[in-house]
Amino acid sequence: MVIAIDESGSFAEGTETRHFFAAVHLRQRRTLYKLKQNQFLDWERSLSSALKNGRGEIKSSVLSDDELVKFTHRVMCAHPYVGITPFSIRPADNPKAIVDKHRAVQLAGIREGAREYSVEGKPDMAKRYQEFGNWFEKLSYVQYLKIVVLGECVTAAMVNAIGHSITGHYDEELTRMRFQIDRDFIREPVHNWFWHEVLRNQLWNSSKQNPIPLLKRWKQKGHPFLKKYSRSGQLDFNELFWKQCEFVTSHEHFEILIADAVSTIISRFFNQRRCAQAYRLIKKCFLADGKMQQLLLNDFDVNAYRYDPNDNPWKSSKRSDPKYENAVS
Repeated sequence: MVIAIDESGSFAEGTETRHFFAAVHLRQRRTLYKLKQNQFLDWERSLSSALKNGRGEIKSSVLSDDELVKFTHRVMCAHPYVGITPFSIRPADNPKAIVDKHRAVQLAGIREGAREYSVEGKPDMAKRYQEFGNWFEKLSYVQYLKIVVLGECVTAAMVNAIGHSITGHYDEELTRMRFQIDRDFIREPVHNWFWHEVLRNQLWNSSKQNPIPLLKRWKQKGHPFLKKYSRSGQLDFNELFWKQCEFVTSHEHFEILIADAVSTIISRFFNQRRCAQAYRLIKKCFLADGKMQQLLLNDFDVNAYRYDPNDNPWKSSKRSDPKYENAVS
């Protein structure tokens, strides 16, 4: 399956509105994937050419509420349904002082990782981690918030994709899962490497509270997904997130344009009390418990924080063979 992700909102410090990342799940079996592309293109062709921008694409921000209702009928709710994993944050609930505390704890782990590589006689990795720490420390409030919410959306979307494929009996598509993310400020190759390290940390932490759903018979009888993404009895998604996860431009990928329209509908509903009809329709596509997840960074006493080497995913020993806990049901 293809999981395409786009955002809505500025994520600016102190704003009272909600800002979103939305992941849309498209079935990847060739006939179904092509059908969804044709549904989108047919809907797009029904719109006025005056709505197109200089690159020939139609951004959902210029569409009317009625046009977005037609989008939900003709694209989202037409067979096969497009699943949605939405994630939101309200900057006003996450003041910079609290954000800086969370960043400081993560930065301590990155710096410790750099120190370990240096002690182990791996100067290239030590230097890379020093650069990683410098980049991470200089991220703006907006950039940091976007990275955190994006990572949470990615990890939740992966869990939902696996769980829904099991209940929907199309788990044979899991080995071809791939992520497409609308290109924002992650543009340079080295920044892409840094972002993947942040994502790996989020996956590592998320698996503790929200383990990946697997079936007992997969472990007993084997499954292509486990064969591809397991090592020494543990899940390892390095290949998935390095080879099958990329930042792309919307004008070259209709999947991102679908995610863009979904993000616009959600944003208008929650922030402007508009698009009620379109929102009621796409809400039926929300995966898991069908609810909008909203991230809140909890406050804590940073002076009481004590570094725990066993709780640092950026330690060199954990990076060489990252582990993810299984939830076998």
